[in-house]
Amino acid sequence: MDTMEADTATLYDLLGRHWTVGAPVTSLAFAEDGVAFALADGALAIAPLTDIEPPQDRCRVALDGGRATISPRRKPAPPLTKVVISDAPLHLALIGTSGFVASDHSRLLRVSASGVTHLIADHGSPIDLVAPVQAGGILAASGGSVIFYNPNGDVGWLQERAGGHASALAVSRDSRRFAVGADNCLLVRAFGARPGPAASFELGPISHLAWSPDGSWLAASVVGTGVVLVRLADARIVRMSSYPGSTASLSWSADSRVLVTSGAYRMIAWDIASLSDDSERPASLATGRARPVLVKAVDIHPEGQLIAAGYADGMVVVAKIGESDELLVKPPGRGAIHALRWSADGQHLAFGTDNGEAAIVTFPSHIFK
Repeated sequence: MDTMEADTATLYDLLGRHWTVGAPVTSLAFAEDGVAFALADGALAIAPLTDIEPPQDRCRVALDGGRATISPRRKPAPPLTKVVISDAPLHLALIGTSGFVASDHSRLLRVSASGVTHLIADHGSPIDLVAPVQAGGILAASGGSVIFYNPNGDVGWLQERAGGHASALAVSRDSRRFAVGADNCLLVRAFGARPGPAASFELGPISHLAWSPDGSWLAASVVGTGVVLVRLADARIVRMSSYPGSTASLSWSADSRVLVTSGAYRMIAWDIASLSDDSERPASLATGRARPVLVKAVDIHPEGQLIAAGYADGMVVVAKIGESDELLVKPPGRGAIHALRWSADGQHLAFGTDNGEAAIVTFPSHIFK
């Protein structure tokens, strides 16, 4: 990975736009025209995806030696659009390509990148979770039921008694199945109003779920246990325990060969392709550097070779899978990283801290070559 140089500014200052949002950032979502940061006080802070001073316009490459430099911004980043949605922490998901869905207790609201909101539905009971659907739309879990809303915000189907209080919810990449963590069980159901027989696995309290892109594995973060892998074809269960912290973040590579998790003192990258029928757990690919600070959030770049990691001390780094070299994106400070995600094209990395800082870092195309 190339580095860029400037006289005194950090990479975070040169490539990033960052804002103080007044409350901890709990989650975030990318749309084609903006990034929404969900805040612990029930508000959304929305930033345009387009940078008025993009880094590529400020890059210079020396003809003698090819050293890349970047000039500082001339103007501060424009302010965010802040929208008060609720009086409590909310759930957030992308719906369609240019809008977000946020929950307000029992209500679902659609929010545009410009901050315009309108009511989609009122469930009458608290909304446990919302999850994006790759083909468009969202799932919402409420009152033991799961409801699919299409990209227009209309109800597509309803499955009643799909589980109790949902603690985790995820949809497969092909949008043919969804998984729910409820009542200490993992439930897998067919997508649609007339589901086939449900698969159920007693794993314990599940906090997060992630499907492998090819749909063959489900990764579950189980409270007090670590990470559990479930292969749906033969109901095989693989347990990866002994994490020093909670595994609140799970991310798969695009080819489904690597699973990256938080919850340790370095990025933990599991080589799922190394699993054989007689192995108890996959091989670990040593990535990045070990530190006395827990990794809180991870995400794999869409092209599958880079991992972004956010730490409890506020540091953000990027490393290639299986390599120790790191690119320091943000130095420590300003609160623990609690949300972190790449854009679909891999050009932008957004994250937020529990001290109320939100940021989007835009990378020039040549920086990771």
